[in-house]
Amino acid sequence: MTKDELLNKLGIKIQSIRKIKSQTVINNKYIYKQMIRKSDLYDYLLTRGFNHFPRVYSKVGDEIELMDYINSKDIPKEQRLEDLVYITSILHLNTSFDKVIDIDKIKEIYETTTNRLEYIKKYYLDKQNEIEEELYMSPSNYLLIRNISTLYKSIDLSKYYLDKWYTLVKDNTNIRYSFIHGNLKDNNILEDDNIYLISWDKSRIDFPIIDLEILYKNNYLDINIDNILSIYQKKYKLKEEEIFLLFSYLLIPDVLNNYSSEYLRTKDVSNTVLYFDKTYNLLKNYSKESNNNTNNQY
Repeated sequence: MTKDELLNKLGIKIQSIRKIKSQTVINNKYIYKQMIRKSDLYDYLLTRGFNHFPRVYSKVGDEIELMDYINSKDIPKEQRLEDLVYITSILHLNTSFDKVIDIDKIKEIYETTTNRLEYIKKYYLDKQNEIEEELYMSPSNYLLIRNISTLYKSIDLSKYYLDKWYTLVKDNTNIRYSFIHGNLKDNNILEDDNIYLISWDKSRIDFPIIDLEILYKNNYLDINIDNILSIYQKKYKLKEEEIFLLFSYLLIPDVLNNYSSEYLRTKDVSNTVLYFDKTYNLLKNYSKESNNNTNNQY
């Protein structure tokens, strides 16, 4: 159905119109953008008792995605993030199910993550060797070499949690899945008298911890993993193996961006160091508190 056909069908006459990025607001009441979604995810969510999204008027196959425009209140970022964690826990609770998967799939996850960790560690070892051969270090390289041990410790701790996860699940064919949002950012939540999640373009069936990983990585400067887990688990209690896999994923560094600007390279290294310094210390402390027998290296 075209935009005009849908508006005519709903009896919507355009009196005012304005743009918000790639979206268009009509009469300060409706908002639309080009249709991207490939499934009737909103219908599915409603069948699961989850209605924390604006009312949607269009269907898959329509030209546009038309929904109610939410005039969101101005709420402090920290509070929005807490609300985002809470709503995510309800989403996972309402759509959770156990899925029987092949043991080879579990082994594949373990081996793929192990190989990724080995690749990342070699990448940083090679970077370290290159930097140490320089006569005069650039600011970005100097910052990296001063903090390289934090990245190595994060990689080792990631492998430690990955091994703990694999020990618990390697003989288990039932793994918990849920419908995840896939793009949890503080600007993807709107609030008036209700709380709404928007931007569902990356939603899918997956491990629920993937949403927590994305949420933390997108907002680590403003929220701690302890706070995320405390709010989240009031509604949806994670299993021990799920926490281990979450921690493993959070501790895997990415390779650095190949920026041409030294300023951008330095900023990239600084953000990487900040993230892993904070995350490593948080999860190291969790490891000590939750298991007195944790290896001394942590």
